[in-house]
Order: sequence, then structure tokens, then C-alpha cells
Amino acid sequence: MQAPPSNSADWLIGKSRARNAYLDQVARLTARYRRYPGVALDNKQAGRVVTRVTIARDGRLIDVSIDTSSGWPAIDAAELETIRRSAPFPSVPNDMPGDPLILILPIHYDLPIAARNR
Repeated sequence: MQAPPSNSADWLIGKSRARNAYLDQVARLTARYRRYPGVALDNKQAGRVVTRVTIARDGRLIDVSIDTSSGWPAIDAAELETIRRSAPFPSVPNDMPGDPLILILPIHYDLPIAARNR
């Protein structure tokens, strides 16, 4: 039996589901290691940082870099450290393309309520 053409809606939806499930695994793993940097809390710094994460098919971290800065060096550095501490990642599912896999991960560092009222 032949695989459906890459423009088949069902095939594309299946690929999206696999990618979304893998991204969910990565998000849950990295959330365990994410810490708001103290200097950013003290200075009421918040922002969105986007990382570019390159993962080998076996889950090894190959590279991580800032794709879009939050504008705050402490937040950017904290997110890079979060990604590094989270490795290794789960193996990439067989039905997901990419060797290596490149993920673009946006993360919001929002001040906790207590820090906003300091």
C-alpha cells in the first residue's frame, strides 16, 4: 500500500498531531526546569523569548540558540539554561520528519502576581 500524497489533508493532519504531541512532551519536560531569574523578578522584567532548538532523532540536544530575544539578558539566559537542563528529550517519533528536528519554542516569562506588587 502506498503512502498518501503529501498534500492529502488526512496525512497532513496526522503529521500535525504527531508534531503537536511531541511539542507537548517537550513543553512539559522543560516546564520542570524553568525558573524565573531573580534579577528579572527584582527589576520587574517580563517578556517573550523564542528559542531555536535542534534535537537529534534519539532526543540528544544538538544546539539551542535565541531566535527572538525577550529584550532582557537574564530571561534569555534562563531559557537557554532551561533547554540545556531539560536534555535529553524524548526520542523523535518515527512518523515525524526531520533529521535533526528543529523546534521553534516561544515562551512567555510573565511576572508572578507577588512580584508585580513589590
